[in-house]
Amino acid sequence: MGGSAAPAAAVGTATDGGVDDLLGRADECRRLTGVLADAVDGRGGALVLRGAAGVGKTALLDHCAAHAGGMRVLRATGVPFEADLPFSALHELVRPLLDRLDELPARQADALRTALAVDGGSGTVNRLAAYLATLTLLTSAAERTPVLCLVDDAHWIDPASAEALLFTARRLLADRVAIVFAARDVPGFDGRGVPELPVAGLAPDAAVRLAMRAGLDRRAAEDLAAATAGNPLALIELPATLAEEHRDGWLPLEEPLVLADRIRTTVLAHARGLPEATWRALVVCAVAGSTGPALLQQVLTVQGLHLDALDPAVDAGLVRVGGREVTFRHPLTRAAVHAVAGAGQRRSAHLAIASVLTGADAADRRAWHLAAATSVPDERVAALLAGSAERAQRRGGVVAEARAYERSARLTPDPDLRAERLIGATRAWANAGAGRHAVALGEEALTLTRRVDLLCRVKPLLTHLALQHGDAAVRDQAFLAEAESYADVDPLGAAKLMSAGVNQFWARFDIAGMLPLCARVVALAGTADGPPWPKGLIRLAAAQVLAGRPEGAVLARECVAVCAGHADGSAAELAEVFCWLADHDAARALLTPEIDHARATDDVFLLAYALPRLAELEWRAGRLHAAYRAATEAVRIAEQVALPVLRAEALAGLALVEALLGAEAPARARIDDARRLLPVEFGEVEVRLRYATAMTSVVGARWDEAVTELEWIRAAQRRGGMAEPGWLPVADELAEAYARLGRADRAAQALAELGDGRAAAARVRGLLAPERDLDEAFTAALARCGPAAGPLERARTLLGYGQRLRRAKRRRDARERLSAALRLFESAGAQGWARRCRAEIDATGRRAPAPDDRGVDRLTSQERQIALHVAEGLTNREIATRIFLSPKTVEYHLGNVYRKLRLRSRPELIRHLSRRSASDPD
Repeated sequence: MGGSAAPAAAVGTATDGGVDDLLGRADECRRLTGVLADAVDGRGGALVLRGAAGVGKTALLDHCAAHAGGMRVLRATGVPFEADLPFSALHELVRPLLDRLDELPARQADALRTALAVDGGSGTVNRLAAYLATLTLLTSAAERTPVLCLVDDAHWIDPASAEALLFTARRLLADRVAIVFAARDVPGFDGRGVPELPVAGLAPDAAVRLAMRAGLDRRAAEDLAAATAGNPLALIELPATLAEEHRDGWLPLEEPLVLADRIRTTVLAHARGLPEATWRALVVCAVAGSTGPALLQQVLTVQGLHLDALDPAVDAGLVRVGGREVTFRHPLTRAAVHAVAGAGQRRSAHLAIASVLTGADAADRRAWHLAAATSVPDERVAALLAGSAERAQRRGGVVAEARAYERSARLTPDPDLRAERLIGATRAWANAGAGRHAVALGEEALTLTRRVDLLCRVKPLLTHLALQHGDAAVRDQAFLAEAESYADVDPLGAAKLMSAGVNQFWARFDIAGMLPLCARVVALAGTADGPPWPKGLIRLAAAQVLAGRPEGAVLARECVAVCAGHADGSAAELAEVFCWLADHDAARALLTPEIDHARATDDVFLLAYALPRLAELEWRAGRLHAAYRAATEAVRIAEQVALPVLRAEALAGLALVEALLGAEAPARARIDDARRLLPVEFGEVEVRLRYATAMTSVVGARWDEAVTELEWIRAAQRRGGMAEPGWLPVADELAEAYARLGRADRAAQALAELGDGRAAAARVRGLLAPERDLDEAFTAALARCGPAAGPLERARTLLGYGQRLRRAKRRRDARERLSAALRLFESAGAQGWARRCRAEIDATGRRAPAPDDRGVDRLTSQERQIALHVAEGLTNREIATRIFLSPKTVEYHLGNVYRKLRLRSRPELIRHLSRRSASDPD
């Protein structure tokens, strides 16, 4: 009901002797006034008013509007029927700002036009792009005039609008924007991350005063205040339902006094006294929700009625007819009318409404009204809902898409077509994060069809969902046999179905099981018409490499050309194989265009898959700042995608990078967070978490702890048939740990797994060498630390060399190597190893250089991300888009960066960080 004035009789509007505070709501008003004042001063924020129906939340929103001097007030109200229309509440809220869309970055403006279905939107939009555009629109509008957004009945707004507004609310910091939501204390509006203000009933004194204003004797008012727990709506509405002897306090009140039941009783009493035409018009209003008088007149005309049929209902205080819309006095009144009306009256009203919704912009509403009027399968209506689902998909309304497909399926008579629409609902619910419900719908689809193409679509999806929600059970022989049975009809579909089983083997870290299955997938896909399917070939190459087969590397190089033109994660998957093979240039050549494409198309699922692979490439290359930048973005996106295992994988990657940076406490916190998301049997991610844990111990020189974790990983690798030492450098670290512990025999065993070509192996040989061969061994080790090995390998080798020299009493030589190592570690940001270098230099009898108090480790996580993006050459607006913040908030954090690093400008920051990253390869 954006922009409409509060009704004169709205609940709780009475003031307590003045114009500033609502009766009994001084504390709540004070809190809200503070939120508004902070926003005007550039400290944006949000608040959720949470309480029961009738407790006075709307009155508090009206109070905000009345005290928003100098602010632009935007309003929206949730309506139950519109919960299936994507971004409908957001459109109502930001409609006054749509003339400013051209001021947004072009891609964001296009995303919001598409999401809101306004002129100029094109293509398909990802929902995160629409959320970010919402943030930008509100914060950019606030640069001229502070903005106050008031969202009533938030538990009824459509999920896409709720997510967009909560996304924005959680990111307000240095913007002149305040958002206040009012929601019932029921499921349907998850405001996690936004402060909440519980709104309870009035205190006894205020409740009694309000009841007495409604005409009760003091004794009856006291009884009613106690019986209703001070609910303002009950205190205003219930007195009219009481008999005179109860109102005057002659007899005690009847128990229980249920507000909704009493309102329904009132509605029934009014219904008996209203003309039939008025009641029918009321039912239309209840079914339509919030609607304008002009449209309502058209609907009533279909039913042979006129708008003035509502006059008796207006006189009775049931509805209000304004210039812009017709609304009920309270949502409970609308619900009561809706409930009292019979199913036949409701269906008739839905049909009448649908008959006047003839424009293209009303197609979704028409489809849903027809669906509500339909109780048996009807392909015509089902097709309209399927069309609504397709439009929702283009607009990024994933929940609306899922609901439309599901309802469409329920109305579809043909079993195969019903299965196809259920598969659409399965995919959409999965994308919305409702994996369990998606699985139920997918399994239902399986019972409806034997079409091979549909089975080959839904079964891989169900397998993927099972994996993402923790079911890593290997597909049994019956599953694989079924895939084989489809080969004659749909060889590529059969291959993709079988490939879904490969993921389970990988999740369980079973390389031996993967290998023959991957070979069969490639064989099946090879018989299909059309171009080669890259993922099958890439997975075979990966399995061969992990199993230690030389043909894997050859196949991986052949796959590079096959990836061209496939923006489906194939390039990122292949890049990971090249990381294992230490071919960083090939990995980067694959990842860079794939990530650029994902950004250009706002493909968050592709970004969520590719960014952890980029982070892995960067830490392997020794570019820890770049790895941190990619890993933090991966976690941020994975949180939005809301698939548990994907989030756990991203957290594992970030934990490892933080371990290498020497940030042990954050790394361990990420590990704990990931484990809470991860099922015990999910071996591959558990291995990565243990490796991150091991590296916190390696950096901290706690060698016994490191050995415990690394040996666990090595045992898992052996059980699974993994022979490639480059998947994770476990043998490298284990060899060094044993060498540091003086266990030369165990170190030698680990070295035997590495061969002679790796820089880490040469370093360990230097640690084990007799003192007379010290220089020769470490000179050879440093020769192995070329550009491909990365600066960290060279720094760690110099550290080991310096430590050996110090123990050999060659302090001057030791200081030279240790100082060189310190410079490299500090340039890379590896503060944990830098601390060890300083301790070793101090032990030579000479004070080490003081730690640089202008390093990025002084910054918070968000400040660090922003500083690194500045060094990358991004503008504030580009950074805001990348990390889902407003430009003002980026500017705020950047001010903190300048202050902490004692810098004055962007060019100074870029030069400062460039000097510190001079060791990073181009």
